[in-house]
Amino acid sequence: MQYDDITVREKSKDGERIVEIDGYNKPSPESKYTEYRRIAVADLTESQARTLHNELGAILTGWD
Repeated sequence: MQYDDITVREKSKDGERIVEIDGYNKPSPESKYTEYRRIAVADLTESQARTLHNELGAILTGWD
């Protein structure tokens, strides 16, 4: 799914660091920014976030 906007933030849950990735979409094309809907994309553990970082880095390096 493609999103109009994404946010990434760090939280702590049960003493573990979690990276939350949220996507935002407009309910309809003429919707205002304040009407965006939040869709949780992923909650990643630190290990999962590091793996994603490495894999995304490898992909983006190939784009250069």
